[in-house]
Amino acid sequence: MEKRLSGKVRRAIRARYYNIPPRAWVGKRGLEEGVIDEIKVQLEKDGILKIEMRKGALISTGLDRAALARKVAELTDSELIDVRGKRFILFRPREGWEKYLRKLQRKELSKERREEKPVKKVKLDIAQFRRKFKKGRD
Repeated sequence: MEKRLSGKVRRAIRARYYNIPPRAWVGKRGLEEGVIDEIKVQLEKDGILKIEMRKGALISTGLDRAALARKVAELTDSELIDVRGKRFILFRPREGWEKYLRKLQRKELSKERREEKPVKKVKLDIAQFRRKFKKGRD
């Protein structure tokens, strides 16, 4: 599965959602349909989900932690953000990948357009400045 998000976006998501509690678990039954369906429902609801792997899941599937996390991300059409120990974070935008990626591209383009331009230095005639603002105070 190709990575859709840039490293910068992944880091921002990881930093923002690091402390959320896990709301789905993969247990000794492995990656059966019920588990995958529940993960999909949670992703549709919130867009981001932390999942915890139990020891039985690793034994029953025969995969290591990172491979199991990648497999779940592939089955749920989501992006794997982070794997730390027995927990991993998945992200899938609620509005759909096409709309979300277009929005990210527009954001990057607008940043490029807003580049700072050098400030034009203007010579200021102090006497004229004082006369102009003195009139306004009277």
